[in-house]
Amino acid sequence: MSGIADLHVAPAVAGALEAFGYSAEDALVRDQAPAAARGTNLALAYPPAARYSAPALAGVVSALLSDDTLGLVLVPSQALAEWAAVLLPLAEAAGLPALAAQAPGRAGRALREGTLRLLLTTPETAYALLERSALKTERVGHLVLAWPEQFDSDEPVTALMHDVPADAQRVLVFAAYRTAHPLLERYARRAHLAGPLVPNLAEGVEAPARPAARVATVSWSRRAGALTSLLDVLDPARLTVWCADRASAAAARAALPVADASVTITTGDAPKSDTVIAWDLPDPARTAQLASAGELVFLAPPHATAYVAQVTSRQHPLRPAGALEEVRREAGRRRQLVEGELEKGELEGDLLALAPLFERADPALVASALYRLWRGAPGAVAPTATSAPAAEGGPARIWIGVGKKDNVAPADIVAALTRDVGMDSGKIGRIEIRELFALVEVPAGEADEIARRLSGRQIRRRTVTAKVDRGRPDSTRERSGRPDSTRDRGERPAPRRGPKPR
Repeated sequence: MSGIADLHVAPAVAGALEAFGYSAEDALVRDQAPAAARGTNLALAYPPAARYSAPALAGVVSALLSDDTLGLVLVPSQALAEWAAVLLPLAEAAGLPALAAQAPGRAGRALREGTLRLLLTTPETAYALLERSALKTERVGHLVLAWPEQFDSDEPVTALMHDVPADAQRVLVFAAYRTAHPLLERYARRAHLAGPLVPNLAEGVEAPARPAARVATVSWSRRAGALTSLLDVLDPARLTVWCADRASAAAARAALPVADASVTITTGDAPKSDTVIAWDLPDPARTAQLASAGELVFLAPPHATAYVAQVTSRQHPLRPAGALEEVRREAGRRRQLVEGELEKGELEGDLLALAPLFERADPALVASALYRLWRGAPGAVAPTATSAPAAEGGPARIWIGVGKKDNVAPADIVAALTRDVGMDSGKIGRIEIRELFALVEVPAGEADEIARRLSGRQIRRRTVTAKVDRGRPDSTRERSGRPDSTRDRGERPAPRRGPKPR
């Protein structure tokens, strides 16, 4: 019996893949690993779970061991941890220096030092590294675009692909093949197609039935808490937890509080049970089998709800009690803080300041408004909000007259500040993209000069106006789309009136 190492996969990487629970006889491995290891372009259409791409990633890691190029894996920001859990163990087994980066700082240093061989990051971070000249796209020999349908914007990928060598390997992982097909034509023509969601591979095969299911929408990192919560909420006499592979099954088993003979964890067919919980997202055929074994419950990340709707006929929302209990605990903690202030006493001065409000509104409503300000609820203006320009040396904010309506991304702002203004990217702070405008933190001592130099430049082909933001309340500024100053609001003097008619 041949092993995974016989499929052109490096022995150390093959061992890690086998530890995940895969074998050379698995169709998933045969479809992905040999082609990826040989440097062939791939297009994979599987459910939106990173586990299904483990064989392809093993092939890419093996291919990197045979050359001196850079491997670049781009994923949506919300999926970075999920893909890291699959990719980094494979790279570690191969002894290949790899890094998962949400921000450009550490990755930039490693790239400049030449010690990094495999980078897992988001398109926006990769673009920022490109702008800083840390990422040399001409060095990329193996490129993976995972779930490109969920990227915030196509612009960073388009810019990155401009200098990627034509002979670099491209692996595209889709969760919605039909909508992603144009990307396949653009970046990986004549790619090897694999996966149950590719339509032409399923021709002549009857589509599996679409069962009804209950759906608990929970982030990938919070599945463990959701599983234990559902165990208490549903309290099934017999429960089966289905997982995509052995490593995933180990994570699900560790999430259970105690060993329970009534709970079965499987990576194959589910036995007859009262409830079947899909820890990972099953393909259409597996979904039908799990539903036939018992009441099916999906643990679905928010980005996967569209896929769940495709493979089921009806979806019944199911809320784990854990999330609600956590909110209740937090509310109780805040009440205790308020009670502590009441017990301290000496509130006369505060009461005197609020007395006029008590005369105009119900004291309970005044207290509710103050509570909202205190906890920083969305839409509330904190009492400590800046009402004047930031102190010299601290951060200030620049108002820029382009926003979401112009399809502007943070990377576009960074590019304009570094390329057109000549600003050091390390001085750029938090960037907020609103509907009509953008706000970016810069050093206060340089804010006026930066705004002056940025005004008249183009961002996304729009000539922009930039001003130093003066701390106008966000709700008012959002409606007007302008920064806080009489001059910036474009107010005109009152028209001169003529003499009154007699």
